[in-house]
Amino acid sequence: MEITTLIFTVIPSLALIIVAIQVIQLFSRRYRFIRLLESFPGPTPHWWFGNSDQTSGDFDSLLQSVKYANDYAGMFPVWAGPFDVMLLSVHPTTAKTILAGTDPKDEFSYALLGPWMGEGLLLQSGQKWERTRRLLTPAFHTEILKTYMKVFDSAIGEMMSKWKRANEPVEIFHHVSLMTMDSMLKSLFSHDSQCQKESSRHPYIQSVYDLSHLTQKRLSNPLHMYDFIYKFSEDGKKFKAACETIHSYSRRIIHERRLKMASEKQGERELDFLDILLLARDSDGEGLQDQEIQDEVDTFMFAGHDSTASSLSWCLYNLAAHPESQEACREEAKDILGSKEKFEWDDLRKMDMIWACIQESMRLYPAVTNVSRFTEREIALPDGRVVPKGIRVGVSLFALHRNPELWNDPDTYDPHRFLDGNETSGTLYMPFSVGPRNCIGKSFAQTQLKTAVANIVLKFKLETIPERPPKPESTLILRSKDGVYLNVTTL
Repeated sequence: MEITTLIFTVIPSLALIIVAIQVIQLFSRRYRFIRLLESFPGPTPHWWFGNSDQTSGDFDSLLQSVKYANDYAGMFPVWAGPFDVMLLSVHPTTAKTILAGTDPKDEFSYALLGPWMGEGLLLQSGQKWERTRRLLTPAFHTEILKTYMKVFDSAIGEMMSKWKRANEPVEIFHHVSLMTMDSMLKSLFSHDSQCQKESSRHPYIQSVYDLSHLTQKRLSNPLHMYDFIYKFSEDGKKFKAACETIHSYSRRIIHERRLKMASEKQGERELDFLDILLLARDSDGEGLQDQEIQDEVDTFMFAGHDSTASSLSWCLYNLAAHPESQEACREEAKDILGSKEKFEWDDLRKMDMIWACIQESMRLYPAVTNVSRFTEREIALPDGRVVPKGIRVGVSLFALHRNPELWNDPDTYDPHRFLDGNETSGTLYMPFSVGPRNCIGKSFAQTQLKTAVANIVLKFKLETIPERPPKPESTLILRSKDGVYLNVTTL
């Protein structure tokens, strides 16, 4: 009886002590951050939700970040709940300094993607990141990109064939997502998924949408920052199920490739990204482990198709909203194509107006609105302030691209600013980020974007639907809340 009494007395007491210690540690962490960031004023946070209402990802909050660039000297704290904070840079003088180093990605934000993408290149740091980046760089060599042109043509052609049969407005974001996924699977993995022929949303595409939405939603709930709480929540269960769908898909692709490589002769076909993953060796002959290969496949399946789909969709919307720019692209595409049936690699360098329209669209609607890092050292800013070591720092690409101090009429779509070159430089415009950790697939994306826009404007007239305007929102990438609807008319 005494032992039972002791158990029921001591265990609750120990539990209370443990909880008290954890609460003390959390508040100690909060006051440490407040002390370290005294020289960085910012918007007043809610005691529990922090600044979540100002960083929700909707268009109003994105525009608000532009205003904050002037209100708070280009960099200010953003609280995620009561105990975690990030310094957000919204001006090039601070952004360039932050992105110049090799500091790892922000573990707090990107760790939420870990169950989805594992330890792929996007989430790696230090020597592991350097090794993987070195092993993967050959996969994006110019000579390999040239071989992808025919794949892009095929995937774009299949999407356009569906548009020709359309008798109503087209929700282009979904169509473009399927097309970029099709291109990605065929070019980087030599895998024909038939995803563009799906009558309903492809399971992989649906899972990407679900994971993007759930991750953004999780960031606004302080309690869901703790894994042991989140995994038992309804959202946590949905997140796990979507991850399993994506992982099973990538495992199948890898398994099929191993079987194919085992049965074919060396040199029988051109190598693709997955071949390079499977064959890559560093100086000591060590290759990537099976889990590392799957993590890279999951990473590039998302980063390679979803961000490009965002950039292309917003570009087509902007061309529809600005018929004069659309017609200029159409005339340029006609002149470049001439009597040829398809665009060739050397034609891409001649697409000045087309590329200017794409760049201007990515300025106004960057696929990734924010990037973040975790400081491994103190960073001295040009204004004399110092970013402390051990702090999460973010850069708002959206705010940089719309800063009225840097751009003339920043909210106006004007491709000529990229033709003239008077307003553009690496410190102002960075849709693919800058510095050592910039986007490794930049050239791949640019090639696909130019090829798609040139082909589409040749075959179709694009028009907006005034009663169905897009509603931009940032959920890992910049989407439209209710889709991007356009009238698509065959020329």
